[in-house]
Amino acid sequence: MEEVVKLTPDGHTEKARRLGDLGNAFHCRFEHLGKLGDMENAILFNQQALDLTPDGHAHKVAWLNNLGNAFSRRFECLGELRDIENAIRFNQQAVDLTPDDHADKAMKLSNLGNALQSRFEHLSELRDIENSILFKQQAVDLTPDGHPYKAAWLNNLGNAFFSRFEHLGKLRDIENAICFNQQAVDLTPDGHAGKAVSLSSLGNAFQSRFERLGELRDIENAILFNQQAVDLTPDGHLNQASLLNNLGTAFFLRFDCLGKLGDIENAILFNQQAVDLTPDGHPSKGSQLKNLGNAFSRRFECLGKLEDIENAIFFKQQAVDLTPDGHADKASQLSSLGNALSHRFERHGELRDIENAIFFNQQAVDLTPDGHADKASWLDSLGHTFFCRFRRLGELRDIENAVLLNQQAVDLTPDGHPVKARFINNLGNAFLFRFEHLGQLVDIENAILFNQQAVDLTPDSHVDKAAQLSNLGNAFTRRFERLGELRDMENAVFFIQKAVDLTPNGHPDKATWVNNLGHVFFRRFEHFGELGDIENAIIFNQQAADLTPDGHPDKASFLDNLGLAFQSRFRHLGELSDIENAICVNQQAVDLTPDDHADKAIKLSNLGNAFSHRFERLSELRDIENAIFFKQQAVDLTPDGHVDKAAWLTNLGNSLQSQFKHLGKLRDIMDAIVAYKQATENTSSPPSTRYTAACHWAILCSAYQSPSSALDAYTVVLEIIPQVVWFGQKVHRRYEELPKIGRIINGAAATAISVGDLPRAVEWLEEGRSIVWKQILQLRTPLDELHQQHPDLADELLRVSQALDNAGTSNFQSIDLEFKHKRVEEEAQNHRRLAAQYEELLQQVRELDGFGSFLRPKKFSELSPAARNGPVVIINVHDSGCDALVVCSSTDIIHVPLSMVSSGEAVKMHFDLITFLKMYYAGTRKPCRNSVNDAGSTFSLNIIQEILSKLWVFVAQPIISAVEGILCKNSSDSLPHITWCATGAFAFLPLHAAGIYGSDDPTKNVDISDFVVSSYTTTLTAMLGSGSEPKQDLTKAPSVLIVSQPGSGETALPCAVKEVEVIQHYISPDQICHLTNESATVGAVLGEMGKHEIIHFACHGIQDMENPLSSAFALYDGRLELHTLMRLSLKHAELAVLSACETATGDEKLPEEAVHLTAGMLAVGYPSVIASMWPIWDTDAPLIADKIYANILGHHDDSGSQQTKLTPAYALHEAVKHLRKEVGETNFVRWVPFIHFGV
Repeated sequence: MEEVVKLTPDGHTEKARRLGDLGNAFHCRFEHLGKLGDMENAILFNQQALDLTPDGHAHKVAWLNNLGNAFSRRFECLGELRDIENAIRFNQQAVDLTPDDHADKAMKLSNLGNALQSRFEHLSELRDIENSILFKQQAVDLTPDGHPYKAAWLNNLGNAFFSRFEHLGKLRDIENAICFNQQAVDLTPDGHAGKAVSLSSLGNAFQSRFERLGELRDIENAILFNQQAVDLTPDGHLNQASLLNNLGTAFFLRFDCLGKLGDIENAILFNQQAVDLTPDGHPSKGSQLKNLGNAFSRRFECLGKLEDIENAIFFKQQAVDLTPDGHADKASQLSSLGNALSHRFERHGELRDIENAIFFNQQAVDLTPDGHADKASWLDSLGHTFFCRFRRLGELRDIENAVLLNQQAVDLTPDGHPVKARFINNLGNAFLFRFEHLGQLVDIENAILFNQQAVDLTPDSHVDKAAQLSNLGNAFTRRFERLGELRDMENAVFFIQKAVDLTPNGHPDKATWVNNLGHVFFRRFEHFGELGDIENAIIFNQQAADLTPDGHPDKASFLDNLGLAFQSRFRHLGELSDIENAICVNQQAVDLTPDDHADKAIKLSNLGNAFSHRFERLSELRDIENAIFFKQQAVDLTPDGHVDKAAWLTNLGNSLQSQFKHLGKLRDIMDAIVAYKQATENTSSPPSTRYTAACHWAILCSAYQSPSSALDAYTVVLEIIPQVVWFGQKVHRRYEELPKIGRIINGAAATAISVGDLPRAVEWLEEGRSIVWKQILQLRTPLDELHQQHPDLADELLRVSQALDNAGTSNFQSIDLEFKHKRVEEEAQNHRRLAAQYEELLQQVRELDGFGSFLRPKKFSELSPAARNGPVVIINVHDSGCDALVVCSSTDIIHVPLSMVSSGEAVKMHFDLITFLKMYYAGTRKPCRNSVNDAGSTFSLNIIQEILSKLWVFVAQPIISAVEGILCKNSSDSLPHITWCATGAFAFLPLHAAGIYGSDDPTKNVDISDFVVSSYTTTLTAMLGSGSEPKQDLTKAPSVLIVSQPGSGETALPCAVKEVEVIQHYISPDQICHLTNESATVGAVLGEMGKHEIIHFACHGIQDMENPLSSAFALYDGRLELHTLMRLSLKHAELAVLSACETATGDEKLPEEAVHLTAGMLAVGYPSVIASMWPIWDTDAPLIADKIYANILGHHDDSGSQQTKLTPAYALHEAVKHLRKEVGETNFVRWVPFIHFGV
């Protein structure tokens, strides 16, 4: 052919045709051999043919079309943008010159569509693929059924829809692709040269839909059609390598789904054949080498054989080397090589591998223009490599880069795109690991948010679903470890179990999901102590370790978790074999982890804990020495600011304490103090960890250092408490945290008392008690002064405060975990965001001039006005001793040591009282006001009489004596008033009734009520502010809401009717609202409470010992619970009379918190509350009510009476005095329970 052209002189009429034929011949040889020189010649001769052909010549269109196709093909080889621009230009001219009814019009439209599709795949300009589909659709429409090229045009149209699907992810595009490719296959007879290509295109479309939806039948179809394409193609055919490559890719994807080793073996086999059949220099060689490398890389992930990852890197490096700079595939090859190096790094930990991985992935990103369809993928891969290096080295900048790059990948990917969920999942993981490093709550919130989105976007059958479920479960586990919310633990178990269930046995990721499931069972056991959970944890963690080959990068972590589970079971059951196993596997985990690995510290600390546990059991010195050695290493390896630093320091301090107890060397205690102190200073660590360390620090300072150093430690304890009992938690969750606050506040106060710093002791006791109530009231504090000076800031703070108040006291009912947990999650995250916003606003206010102490804990000078109506006696109970601090308005604090009573004695008195009451009321079905058999009165006399006597001798008498002079000054015609504010077990004892009763010698009888009128308060703060003063003119008759439930049957309160009648005697009808029986519903009562100054409950009261927030008034349609009352804030309330049982009983696990109905009424706005410590007699209620209202209000029809009206405390005092005369002074069970709270 070349000779023919040479022999044809210029100007010959056949010269152009022969040049065109020669160009086509070179094009054909290029397709067979892939030599670039042939394509250069094809373009050269087609260009010459075109140049020699005048416009209007019959062959002009053919040369344009052929030249355009040649430029298209060279573009596919070299990726030079000018080639595809030329291709489109010449193909467009060919289309324009061809009349619509010409037989070749469809072919030229299809070729133009192909060129536009190629440019789209390079530049991602959406208009190119839109035009491509348009022209290909026209080609199909112009071609009649039965035409030999109809199938080819349908196949090309299907490929264009396929390409748009790959870019936009719209499902209808891949459906169209399958539809048109299927039509192409059906129209192509067996034996036709194009049959194999159509089958392969159809297989590729099914494969792409599988990658989106995960439907197994799609990948089965992909393999079927690609296999048929291969089988139809004779050896040596120029398409054979391409078809083998496609078949290998389909097997690769099925392996990802099912994990069957035979599939990855087939993938390697067919991809290897494709590579072997493709000559060097062929444009497809690079992509085939890359796919072969991917298959080896995946088999490496499954089997861990080093030669596989070496082969993967080898082939991918060849692919990079064969692909010229500027080629459209160069970035893809670089990113693929970087990913393979990343895999080898994760296995062998060679830092140069991850450095090279970052380098190649960075090159891929840099080579890809913004807007390119693959830009997001390369960003995601680069983010992953930074993520991997962070996991190894723990450098903060790496995880920052990972978050940034993964976020960019997500932002660049349109909704609906098949890889969107994967990118979102990777972003969630990056946030999770940053949380584990820095401990910032916003990161774990984001991790859950993005991992949840990834799960929601991924169908159950998708290959990625299990991984995404497991990652979401892990995020919930981490948040549970931080916040302790039970809902998070339930979600963690649910999602990780689903991941395990979705993953077939033998799948390479099965071990990971099983390990995660074991860890979450371990965490649940640590919380609930159910033995079945730790048994499951050990089973699953053992399975994970057994399934993981030696040398696998995750082996050490799986062993470490198994060791933790053995440690936990040892602590529970004490079986020595468990701690031996724990030390064995934790040591293996340490040995398998390189020294520079980011997880080395946690494994060292866990090993140290195992030795500590064995030391506690066997007392062998080498165990505690090993424990300290490994824990010190953990501390040394962990940078300051790391979220785990405080935990490792606390663990070290614990072991140093243990060694001190064994050897008695004071240096160990000094070192432990240093460790605990340093732990508190690591502010990124969880508040609960820092709080624990601060408590240890304070206790050790108290015992072994000066009181001043202990005061420093306790100061830190008090600073951390608001972070432990946090606004961002539901109220019930805050109460769950409070027992750990426990008696540390009493210890702090005792230390302050011991050095004579009484104001600080009062401040600390105030700050550390009734924490939740004060938080609720803080959110309801008027902002008048702030509003005057900074109205916008005040308005914003008010808005956030109200929203936070509502969020904290709202209640979630039991909901379906799988389908409704997202709404609960959204509300919980919003709650925590409000808490963070509230704290930021407080900080802004405190930076303003004159607002530095805004809503900070009150100083003593601000608390002392609480004693303006009489002394307030604060009783502190601690193991080191008991003390009373008497706050007076006219003098300094009076310290009264209660040397005759101990905390143990107080606990015993409380226990004896509770035991008696349980026995006394055992005959009733539930606590109620019903009268009971008085056969136990003798027993009552013995138990309660002894308690009241001790309270007088040990507590009341020393205090009364110490303040006798002040009491005399405060009293005129009436008894002086005293308010009790007790801690510990004294908070549950009847101090108001202390005395010696029933003595044979009446002159020895003594009764505190002869000296003072007693009230109680939960805190000094409760007696301050608007709630401490009357809200209206007391000369005006108040409005009263009466709520009664006489009931029927065994639980009836027949005297409730009489009680109401008594009250009505003192109040005019137009000032009373009476809700009774069916009208006394929860909603009705809540609706009326804000309209009346006084409320009187005559019904059953219930103190729920299991859940104190469920303590309630029993109304017609259910319970009016304390949790519901917390949500109220009443402006005009004056007095609440709770003529119901157990309205001031409280929770013995939370003595400092006053978790009872009385405290609830104080918090919602009633400054004065009359209540009961235990069940009252139904017959006594009307008598008490009669005397109370007579003394408070007088007769409503006796307006001329000059009777002095008493305050509620004095009115109750007189009423109880009358009851005592009626029932007998030693019938303590009947008159003692009535008490007054407030002012």
